[in-house]
Amino acid sequence: MKKTENTPIATRQVFFISTSLLVIIGHFFLIRLYLEWSGRDAWIGMIIGFLLGFIIFLAMAKLNEKLYGNTIVEHFISWCGPWFGRVLTIPIIFYYFILALITLYGLSQFINSVFLSDHPLWLISIVFSLAVFYMVHQGIEVIARVAEWIIIINILSGLSISFLLRDKKDYSQLLPILEDGFIPIIPVIVFTIAVFGEMLVLLMVNVRKESKKSISYMKVYIILFIANLIIFPSTASGPVAIFGEEQAKQLTYPVESMVRLISVGFIERFDIYGLSIMSVSAFLRLALLHYGTSLAIAQWFNLKDYRYVNWLLGGLLFYASIRTFDHIVDFYNFLSDYYFYGVISVIFILLLTLAITIFPKLTNSQDFKG
Repeated sequence: MKKTENTPIATRQVFFISTSLLVIIGHFFLIRLYLEWSGRDAWIGMIIGFLLGFIIFLAMAKLNEKLYGNTIVEHFISWCGPWFGRVLTIPIIFYYFILALITLYGLSQFINSVFLSDHPLWLISIVFSLAVFYMVHQGIEVIARVAEWIIIINILSGLSISFLLRDKKDYSQLLPILEDGFIPIIPVIVFTIAVFGEMLVLLMVNVRKESKKSISYMKVYIILFIANLIIFPSTASGPVAIFGEEQAKQLTYPVESMVRLISVGFIERFDIYGLSIMSVSAFLRLALLHYGTSLAIAQWFNLKDYRYVNWLLGGLLFYASIRTFDHIVDFYNFLSDYYFYGVISVIFILLLTLAITIFPKLTNSQDFKG
């Protein structure tokens, strides 16, 4: 089989590309559903989902270390043969594409709703698409390096926004806890765990520990878990603490509505800055997902270069983004009905980890332990 792509990223860069991958789905899309289902208790469901999902982060660390040098598509073709291996990877490729589709539509709809309402959705979508496809054309290293800077800025911005909103929050609005029992937060728990299934795309990335002194695979995933455990629940608790439960449930973009309340000196629309930062983060998420899909298809067809697939698949992705959903209501109905199937990806990650533990000959670690 031809080697399509072998450019490695450092273990530390996993934190940055994964944070943009995970945070955006919570900040932009799922938070509205979480509040609709669980109201002021949504943050509790998110914490429980994270605690139950900790094992998934450990599993991904194991997989990135032990499957070093080849993508999940290459491994399946090697393990199961050229025909059956390809058949088994079709659902994985389709999963990557669906995640890229909801990201492109969701981002375009977000920009159209809160910032560029006078512009047609297709125009916003094509501008972002071309920028993403160009970045993917440059390769995974470019995506990872851009993510390093953006996520650092995002973290600092998030801390600043939280500080500036501190006087507007009334955490007594989060009480009483679990007044309606445990059942309303079950969907939040399931969907939060499903979010972690998106990390499957990292098995299309060659993660390399550069030296024995570099951060280990396990440590970087533990840091990723802790950082997102802090970020995710605040996304649900903040809007309720500021707007109250009933009003928070009515907001299409609760986080954006919070940021819009901030004014600093002569800057009356601080949300424009927040909008820019979050848009770039979604841009990185889309780039990673589209890269994974393009590379997977290229390897499926045994092509030497994934870049041709990038542009051809990009055209299909753009077309699907403007034709699949007639309205934002359809988009949220789709997420509500189908996103939980991401739990299947979680189960796959755990089973794959179990398999390489039982059958160590399937693995291809680096020369030194990470």
